Amino acid sequence: MGKGFKSLVTRCIYVGKMDDNMKKLKIATEELKDLGNSVMKRVKICEEQQQMKRLDKVQTWLRQADIVIKEAEEYFLMSSSSSHGLISSSHKMEKKICKKLKEVQEIKSKGMFEIVAESIGGGIGGGGGGSVVKDSDEQTVGLEAVSGLVWRCLTMENTGIIGLYGVEGVGKTTVLTQVNNRLLQQKGNGFDFVLWVFVSKNLNLEKIQDTIREKIGFLDRTWTSKTEEEKASKIFEILSKRRFALFLDDVWEKVDLVKAGVPPPDAQNRSKIVFTTCSEEVCKEMSAQTKIKVEKLAWERAWDLFKKNVGEDTVKNHPDIAKVAQEVAARCDGLPLALVTIGRAMASKKTPQEWRDALYILSTSPPNFSVLKLLDRN
Repeated sequence: MGKGFKSLVTRCIYVGKMDDNMKKLKIATEELKDLGNSVMKRVKICEEQQQMKRLDKVQTWLRQADIVIKEAEEYFLMSSSSSHGLISSSHKMEKKICKKLKEVQEIKSKGMFEIVAESIGGGIGGGGGGSVVKDSDEQTVGLEAVSGLVWRCLTMENTGIIGLYGVEGVGKTTVLTQVNNRLLQQKGNGFDFVLWVFVSKNLNLEKIQDTIREKIGFLDRTWTSKTEEEKASKIFEILSKRRFALFLDDVWEKVDLVKAGVPPPDAQNRSKIVFTTCSEEVCKEMSAQTKIKVEKLAWERAWDLFKKNVGEDTVKNHPDIAKVAQEVAARCDGLPLALVTIGRAMASKKTPQEWRDALYILSTSPPNFSVLKLLDRN
């Protein structure tokens, strides 16, 4: 009677421990599932939206997490179908559950990744964090030399910050786009990250930080609760260990990149910063080692670009159109953006009167979006 009672008590203790650990295993497994889903979501964003490649260690962790989750779920099935049986079998099962619980907890502890992806090519090329910016080939006429100059600057050791300046519509963004896309499309370009940030007139440092952190694959849930200084520290921590090319489009005033967390380019990190601005003064304020002025197109180039977008058939549709078309093109003042957009707007105008109306509109207002609406209406 004594032995039987003692056996019963012992079995109850084992079963109690097993049930307690089984509950802990279920909770830990659910937490691991949630963490795995979060990591996979971040990976998908990097792969599908930013053309990045998941890190090998992240892929290994996801595979290990999947295996241990399936093994834990098998234990749950065994537990639900078991009546706990003999003391020896209960004790063995309890030990297995403890061991599996430790495995789940260990894998969960290793899944807190700051970065989940890198540039295609193992972090030495392909432009991690970058995305190809939509470009129009028609706008590149006359800008090839400038693009080539910027490209050469990316290979120069003593040039870390490059400023492109010129009047609005002259093609600065087109040049920046060309260089960004060329860098991303070239395998083994030497950069871990190729980052594109649109700055705009209303400077917002926190918005710049948010754009950078998305492109470098840091998607921590606590990001929104961090201060500007904490965000800067985290960005600096990541970028200071990598070589990056940062493209800033439409800069109107000095951007304090150090305050944003961007390490200054130097001979050690060999990183590059290229920006566009309308002001040469901003180039000085941004400490650009190389300043490149983007000039307006010469008349021959401007006329060729305009005709290409209007279409030869339209220009030759009536003898009077060709002459007026030249005057309309001249009103675009050698600005590629105006030549392309107005040229396209005039492609459907087949009568001399429509062209004379367009010339009148351009004579009274500089080419802008309001003018384009008028041209489309006429």
